[in-house]
Amino acid sequence: MMSILFPYAQRTKQHSLLQREFGLRLSLLVLSTFLTLCAAIVPTISQSKLHSTSRRELLTSIPAAALSLALVRATNLSPLNVKSGSSWLATPGAQQLPSVASALAAQNTAAAAAAAAARAAYARDGVAVVRGVVSYGWIQLLRDAAEEAQDDPGESAQYLGAATDAATFFTDLEMARRLPSFAAFALHGPCAAVAAGVTQSNSVRYLYDQLFVKEHGVTLPTPWHQDGGYWRVKGAQLSSVFVPLDPVSTDNCLSFVPGSHRWPLHNPMHFADGTQYSGTSLPQMPDVDAMVAAGAVNLKQFELQPGDVLVFSSSTVHGERQR
Repeated sequence: MMSILFPYAQRTKQHSLLQREFGLRLSLLVLSTFLTLCAAIVPTISQSKLHSTSRRELLTSIPAAALSLALVRATNLSPLNVKSGSSWLATPGAQQLPSVASALAAQNTAAAAAAAAARAAYARDGVAVVRGVVSYGWIQLLRDAAEEAQDDPGESAQYLGAATDAATFFTDLEMARRLPSFAAFALHGPCAAVAAGVTQSNSVRYLYDQLFVKEHGVTLPTPWHQDGGYWRVKGAQLSSVFVPLDPVSTDNCLSFVPGSHRWPLHNPMHFADGTQYSGTSLPQMPDVDAMVAAGAVNLKQFELQPGDVLVFSSSTVHGERQR
């Protein structure tokens, strides 16, 4: 489904969440309208069914309006109140006290405005921020799950940087296929509705998840790249949902080239050393740093808190600059 991005290396080491600068990230990749790889939300599917069901058999439709509702209900949504067969997309009950109904109406209005702003930003820049859509319960669940993923790394787990580095840059793929907590978030969390709403799609297909753990002190930059260059899928409606599990400042965040989602795909880069892939027919990535220095590009950066997410196109150029 996707080529290996980095040379495989593994070492055993204990890590503390308190040591991380912004650390844990979960990226849920979703694609809409034409691919059928795996479901984004199927409330009635069990964990055993997830492992036994073909990706092509898992499919769900989600209206774009679900983004507004996901924003409204984010504070009430947690792993504790999402149960098999239930629908967190159901509209709030009509039997409301007047004060509660007024507050809910205000929430709906604010959520609709936020959803409209996110859709406009995504169409214009290729990246949009959606605030406060992942509940505290989900964040806590994913933090614990990230520790579990490091204690029991998968076959695609990577450690980037020199073996002598004091800090660790860890990444792994497809935890949802082997760890129940990631599967619960993939199937029942808000990301599918958010992606559908921002991209104005009627349905989404879940592609895979990827975890990044970057401890304080890691200086290895993330090279400028487009996610789509690494994938064996093509299309104009391929998006990533980036979920930070720790606060992110402009000193340690991803930077995006606004409007680059309209660029053609370029040759992918190796994260370990920033060199280009060989054997592809894709053109070389432009020198984004030179473009920034010349004033030709004004990068987009976002300060994020746990609960916020970024949605960006698979063609949007992004990276993390040298610290």
